[in-house]
Amino acid sequence: MTSFTKDREPEQEREAIVGSNSQPRVYKTYKARYLGLFSIVLLNIATGFVWLTYSSVPDAAQAYLNCSNTVVNLTTILYFIAYVVMAPVSGWMFEKHGIKKSLLFGATIQIVGSWLRYFSNFIDSTPESPGGRLALTMVGQIIAAAAQPFFLNVPPKFAAVWFSENGRTTATMIGSVSNGLAAALAQLIIPVITTDETSMGTSVLVCAVLSIVAIIPAFFVADRPPTPPSPSAAEALLETNEEPFSVSLKKVGTNKQFLLLMTVFGTFVACFNAFSSLISQFTSPYGYSSNEAGYFGAAMVIAGLVGAGISGPITDKYKQYKSLCKALVPLATAMFVVFIFVVRRGDFGGIIVSAILLGFASFAVLPAALELAVEITYPVTPASSTSILWAFGQLLSVIFLLVLGALQDDNLSETKGINPPLIFLAVWCLVFGVAPVFLINAPYKRMEAEAASRRRDMVDITPEDWVVTRGGDKEAIEMS
Repeated sequence: MTSFTKDREPEQEREAIVGSNSQPRVYKTYKARYLGLFSIVLLNIATGFVWLTYSSVPDAAQAYLNCSNTVVNLTTILYFIAYVVMAPVSGWMFEKHGIKKSLLFGATIQIVGSWLRYFSNFIDSTPESPGGRLALTMVGQIIAAAAQPFFLNVPPKFAAVWFSENGRTTATMIGSVSNGLAAALAQLIIPVITTDETSMGTSVLVCAVLSIVAIIPAFFVADRPPTPPSPSAAEALLETNEEPFSVSLKKVGTNKQFLLLMTVFGTFVACFNAFSSLISQFTSPYGYSSNEAGYFGAAMVIAGLVGAGISGPITDKYKQYKSLCKALVPLATAMFVVFIFVVRRGDFGGIIVSAILLGFASFAVLPAALELAVEITYPVTPASSTSILWAFGQLLSVIFLLVLGALQDDNLSETKGINPPLIFLAVWCLVFGVAPVFLINAPYKRMEAEAASRRRDMVDITPEDWVVTRGGDKEAIEMS
């Protein structure tokens, strides 16, 4: 397969993309897009396993590293912190060096970090002298954490370049929720492998090997398709002198409608991350075991994957991003309110049902919100809006983990049935989730631009001149 190169003359590239007087205009999709999407999913799964290696089995990890539970939790928090730092870097690399090189760079540093963690296995560690193994493990965890933004930020950009209008949201959904799928798989598989501290090294090795496997498909990913799948992709492919990433960030950061969406998106990313991370602490005062807390978390993720799988194709068909957000954000908020009252002794079923509805709404709104961000900020590159959304969500996640940990009061929960962290989450969602989402009324700029482009294409052309072709490997509209 060929792809465009920057040493082409502008006019030659324009004719290759949009055609000329002697060439038809063609919008076509290629099977290679599925390989690229598979690569993104696999990299996200790998980073999920590396991320949760230790926090999935906290007791074994504490014995293996000879550290406290706080340090084990820090291995998770490091991912949120690293994301905030590296998100702008990943966005810049996507625009400066393209999708393929950025994915390979992220995959490479993930491999380095993962294997450093494994090499720490050969350093003796005792309660009296845990330093060497713990230090090298944390260094490896920090390096591997720096890779996550390169995989989590890319789905909207990849979908915008490789998929047509009727497949973009589904592609974004698949790439984005793969991180949640990885979290669910890691929390199920790693505890099976790690029976005690002596088998902790095996889990670390499995994650290191997975990081190598994940990089292989990335070598075969192309930055750009030979011809664009949509009018907006055609415009993006024609931009030979790309706008500096700092300029794109400034445009996005001063867009009031985007800032409203950022507030909503960051709120629910942070609330979901914090709730799923601390659910065991919220429920343990009421007699629920860590295994039962794991069931609550699994119910959220599984329901979320189902919700995203349903919402992606529906949103692709009807393009009602704002309506979906305004329907699902209040539903997710309602579940946080319900949790205040159902997290009680003997109400396992109520907690499970609430967790299912929360996961369904939270995951289902994710692809719609990411695509809405692209629509609101168009023609700014998707990498800019996506980087800011996720970075803000991860920053709030760190803050929420600290705040909720400070608010947790087991005695108050046991004696009076009051759970301050759950009250905090519910109030925050009402103020910074439900209220802002109903203020979002921006037009769908990208879809309007594409519609205008198609109308221009049809000037002076009769209906008999149009040929529409659909096949397993392409979807094309061309002028005969």
